[in-house]
Amino acid sequence: MLRYVARLGQDGQARVALAELPADHAFAHLRLTDNIVQFTTRRYRDNPLIVQGPGAGPEVTAAGVFSDLLRLAAALGARL
Repeated sequence: MLRYVARLGQDGQARVALAELPADHAFAHLRLTDNIVQFTTRRYRDNPLIVQGPGAGPEVTAAGVFSDLLRLAAALGARL
């Protein structure tokens, strides 16, 4: 499966890249707007901690972007 994966290394460097994942990987089973985070730590090295849940979805995301644009327009002097 191909998925975009964001990683945060021990050095604090973040990166996002397209990754090929095995079909049994937790990220391969995402549906629609789900979000998933995998924590691989000393404690969770052999069996990483997975947190998964619904994302905002298209309507909520669009409303948030529109709200941000209105706020930016107002800050730039637009009369709304």
